[in-house]
Amino acid sequence: MNDIKLLMLAVVQEQDQETATRALEKLNLPVVFFASAGGFLGRRNATLLIGLREGREEEAIKSLEESCRQRIEYLTLPLEGS
Repeated sequence: MNDIKLLMLAVVQEQDQETATRALEKLNLPVVFFASAGGFLGRRNATLLIGLREGREEEAIKSLEESCRQRIEYLTLPLEGS
């Protein structure tokens, strides 16, 4: 664990936090998370801090891409003057 030279920060949707954490742990990457919020819709997220040895960045990114989903959300906006 003392080989860690890089720290990657990833913000994922709250629903993907557990899956993403497990996927990273399967690669023997140390990961911690904490709840966060914000962004365009102010939704709850999870911020992951991932410790990396040099050269493992792409592996971590691929793992996150495979374990996290993109979601579409529709909003209702009130009409002006109503």
